[in-house]
Amino acid sequence: MKIAINTTSAVAGGGVTYIKNFLTYLSKINTNHQYLVLTTPAGKEVFYFQHPNFKFLSFRIPSKNSLLRILWEQLNVPFILKKEGVDVLFSPGNVCPLFTQLPNVVMIQNIEPFSNDFSRDRGLIQRIRLKLLKLLTMLSIKKAQRVIFPSMKARTVAEKSGTLIHHAELIYHGINNEIFHPHNEGDRLSQFKRKYGLNKFILYVSHIQRYKNFLELIKAFILLEGKIDDNIRLVFAGRCFDEEYYKEMKDFIIEYRYEDRIIFLGNVPYEELPFLYSACMIFVYPSTCESFGLTLAEAMACGTPVLASNIEPMIEICANAAIYFEPTNPAAIADVIFKTITDKNLISTLKINSLTRAKIFSWENTAIGTLKIFESVV
Repeated sequence: MKIAINTTSAVAGGGVTYIKNFLTYLSKINTNHQYLVLTTPAGKEVFYFQHPNFKFLSFRIPSKNSLLRILWEQLNVPFILKKEGVDVLFSPGNVCPLFTQLPNVVMIQNIEPFSNDFSRDRGLIQRIRLKLLKLLTMLSIKKAQRVIFPSMKARTVAEKSGTLIHHAELIYHGINNEIFHPHNEGDRLSQFKRKYGLNKFILYVSHIQRYKNFLELIKAFILLEGKIDDNIRLVFAGRCFDEEYYKEMKDFIIEYRYEDRIIFLGNVPYEELPFLYSACMIFVYPSTCESFGLTLAEAMACGTPVLASNIEPMIEICANAAIYFEPTNPAAIADVIFKTITDKNLISTLKINSLTRAKIFSWENTAIGTLKIFESVV
């Protein structure tokens, strides 16, 4: 069987992490299947590896902008699949080609288009983009033979849009345990701390977007002035995808003179993230819109105490391995942070629970489960 995987929508964050690990673990499963990976020049640099069963095709058009990518997927991809003799197409970025008779498997990775609250916060162009993506996602769900959701939350949100889903599968994302595991005090961890000038700090790993609630966490941290050690910093790691929101945060930080205590590291190399998780005091995750939350799982695999939004899928993913808070209430966030970092027994319990909970997430299981779905639709 020849399986095509369209990775062109993966540009950063969890989408890239998913594709990279999924392809790697798929290549370790001993089958005679052939895989055709459709990607962009930038994607090929990240995803490519040599394997007799894998072929990578790189295209520039889908990397120009999201609208061109959608047009390319709908108009060009069917011809590419026919030419290459593909038996089934996997589209892990919500949307599949609507004008092909080829069996389709779709994964709903992005649930942002289904939230009207987030759409109102965007400019006109972004609102149009989200509405188009929502429409195409709903049509793709109807078109596909199977629809994969990375959490029950993702499925619930999609179904609330009015789309009936009778062919859904729940497959969690995984954790690369070769990379993400606890790093105790030692030369490498000390070297990492010196590189970024870090000692005591609270951590949030996520790309900067408004719905990720960075500003609420910043306000909560400032509310803790005089209640926690002045040497504790708030550290953010991730690329910026909303310059206006970033400026808003920086202006707020400057207004309160917290430039030395709130640090933006930018995009930290993937292989350094385990040291960041292991070095922090606690990991705080105030996001209000996720389909899974990969950095939550990665933090737990490193034995990091986790505080998270009291909404799904955070509760589904973390279970008893986190303390939860109302993500839009800075005072509530501050209260949970204070109670956690001042309670050594609670910190110890959270570390143990994180390591235990992380064991249920496996990229090997993700790859095996997804491959079974490919085989079932042909």
